[in-house]
Amino acid sequence: MWEKTSQPRILCVSIYDELGEMVTNYAQQYGVTVDIYKGGIYNNGHIHALENQDKYDVIISQAGTALAIQRMVKIPVVSIQITAKDIIEIMQEAWNAHKEVLCINYESDISKDIDAIASLSCKGSFHQIVYRSSSEFNSIIENLGNYTHDVGVIGFGGCVVQKADEYGLPYYLVRSSGENIRQAVLAARNITEQHIKEKARARRLNNIINYSIGGILSVGSNNTVTICNLPAKQMLKLTGRKVLGTDINAPDAPPEIRMFLEDGDYTVDKLVSCSGKSYVMNRVPIRVRDHHQETIITFQELSKIQKTEVQARIQLAHKGLVAKYQFRDIVCAEGEMTEMLAEAKRFAKGDASILIEGESGTGKELLAQSIHNSSNRKKGPFVAVNCAALPEQLLESELFGYDEGAFTGARKGGKAGMFEMAHKGTLFLDEISEMTQANQVRLLRALQEKEIFRVGGDRVVNIDVRIIAASNRDLFRMASEGLFRRDLYFRLNILPLHIPPLRERKDNIPLLIAHFAAKRRRFDIAKKAKKFPPAVLEALNQHNWPGNVRELENVLDRIFTLDDGSEPFEDLLLRIITRHRQWQHARQRQTTAPDGSLTVPLGSMAAMERYILEAELQRYNGNKKALADALGISRVTVWKKFKEYGQQETAAAQDARA
Repeated sequence: MWEKTSQPRILCVSIYDELGEMVTNYAQQYGVTVDIYKGGIYNNGHIHALENQDKYDVIISQAGTALAIQRMVKIPVVSIQITAKDIIEIMQEAWNAHKEVLCINYESDISKDIDAIASLSCKGSFHQIVYRSSSEFNSIIENLGNYTHDVGVIGFGGCVVQKADEYGLPYYLVRSSGENIRQAVLAARNITEQHIKEKARARRLNNIINYSIGGILSVGSNNTVTICNLPAKQMLKLTGRKVLGTDINAPDAPPEIRMFLEDGDYTVDKLVSCSGKSYVMNRVPIRVRDHHQETIITFQELSKIQKTEVQARIQLAHKGLVAKYQFRDIVCAEGEMTEMLAEAKRFAKGDASILIEGESGTGKELLAQSIHNSSNRKKGPFVAVNCAALPEQLLESELFGYDEGAFTGARKGGKAGMFEMAHKGTLFLDEISEMTQANQVRLLRALQEKEIFRVGGDRVVNIDVRIIAASNRDLFRMASEGLFRRDLYFRLNILPLHIPPLRERKDNIPLLIAHFAAKRRRFDIAKKAKKFPPAVLEALNQHNWPGNVRELENVLDRIFTLDDGSEPFEDLLLRIITRHRQWQHARQRQTTAPDGSLTVPLGSMAAMERYILEAELQRYNGNKKALADALGISRVTVWKKFKEYGQQETAAAQDARA
C-alpha cells in the first residue's frame, strides 16, 4: 500500500491518489524525499504512521487522518489546510446535481465547521455523518444502500469514493488547493532541515562535553543531575553507574557531586579536595529572569594541570622560545648601569623597536630577555637568532621561512620562519650589524608593513612581533659610512640602550663574583667577595676585561675548578687573575706589532693557518666579519674554519677521555 523513495525523511499519508502525486511533485521541486502511503484511516494509514515514525522527521496528511496521526505519534505532523472556500465549492457542485447532500467525515475540527458552512450556503437538504473508528465507518457504509440515487455524497478520502461507487451513489471529493499543498510540503521541508540542525547541534554539544579534557557536571534547580560527561565519570570513578536524572540528595547519590556543588555560588579556579585528590573547579549558576535554572561545574585534576604545564614548558624551552631571565637576574652597583636598567624597564612597557649596543660579553641577550619578561608580550614566545652565525641565504630562510620546493632540500610542506614563530612575542636579532644588505632590505619591509613573504612563497603572512636588536659595533658609524642601511638603523634605534663595558664599572666586579659563586652554590666565596683584600681588588681592577662579564665568568669557572682547598681562595684568585692578565698582554703584543707583522710558530700549514685566524680574531675583538674583510675572504669561509676548529677540539677531548 505504500511507495518508497531513497532515504526518505518525510512521510505523506495520502487519503486520495491525486494528493500523493501533488505532494511528490512539490517535494521534487524543493529537493526533499517523501514516502507516500496510500490510504487514510480506513486503510490504517494512521497505524502505519505510528509504527514507522522513527524513520521520519515529519508526517504530512489531511483532515481527520492528520488529526488521528497527530494524537498518536511524537514527531511533528503537518496538516494540509482545507479552506471553507474549498468545501463550499464542492457543496455547490453537489447541490446543483442533487436535492440531497450527504457528508461522510471523520470527527475533526472540519466536521464541526461543516454544518455551519452548509447552513450559510444551503440550496437543499444536507446531512453529515461523523465516524470515529473503522468499525463505525463500516457501519455507515453498510447503510448507504438505504439512500436514493438522488443523493450526492461528499467527503475527504478515497475510501468513501470506492464505497459510494459500489452503491451507485455520486461522490464529490473535497480537495485542497495546490497552494495549500505546496505550503504544507514547504513547511515539512523546513521542519526536516531544522531537525537536522538540532541533531547536529546536539551531537556537537555532546561531543564537546564528552571529549572535553576536564569534567563537566550540571545540576538542575530540582537537584537532579542533568550533565555528567565521560571525564567526570572517570575522575570520580562513576563509570557504569546511572548518574543522569539522579537526585543528589538521595541516599545512593554520589557524594562527590554534592561536594562540588556546595552552596552553588559562583566561583572560579577554586582548589577543592575530593576522595583524596585535589581539583581545580569552576562553578557557574545559570539564572533566567532571576530564577535559578541549573548550576554548571567544570573541574580538572590538579596533578594533570601541573603535568600539562611542565610539558608545555619543556616543549617551549626545547624550541628555544622562552625567555629565562628577569631584570632581577642582572647584577650591578649604583651608577650608569642602574640608570640604563631603569630606562629599559620603561621601554619594556611599549611596543617600539629597541636597539641594544654593547661590547661582546656585556649581557645583551640577558637584557633583551628581561625586557621581554617585563612587557605585555611576556606570555608570548621569545625567539633569538644570531645574525653572524648563519650565511646570508640560510639566515633569510630562517628569518622568513620558506615554502615547499623553494630550493633544493627544502622541507616538504615548507617551514615557518623566526618571524612567524615569534608572533605575538619578541624577536631578538643579535649581532645585527653582520646582516647583509639584501636581508636588511627584507627586514626593513617586515618592520614597516608588519607582514612577510616566505622564501619561494606568494602568500602574505601577517606578523605581530616586537624587535629587539643588538650589536657590538657602532651602528650609527656604520650607517654613516654606508656599511649599514640608514633607514633600517633609524627604524631599529627608536628606543636605544647602551650597556657600558665592565672596565667602566669595575665596582660591579665583587658583586658579579658573589653572584656567580652563589649560582654555583659556593656560598662561602660569595660572602668573601664583598670583603676581598686590597691586593685582590687591585688585580681585578688592573685588568681591562676585554671579554667583559663573560670573560670574568670564564675566569671564575677556572678558579672554582682549581680550588681544592690547598691554598686560601683569595691567594688562588690573585694568582690566576695575575697570570690571566699577563697572558693577555703577551697575546696583545703578538698581535699588535708596530709594523703590523705577526710571529707565527712553525708547524703544519693547518696549524699555522689556525694560529693566524685566532690571533687576528682577537685583534678585531671577536668580530668575524671585520676579520673576513681584513683578510679578503668571505665571512662564510671564516665561519666554516672556526666551526672546524671547534669540532677538532671536541674530537681531541673525546680521545683524551678514552
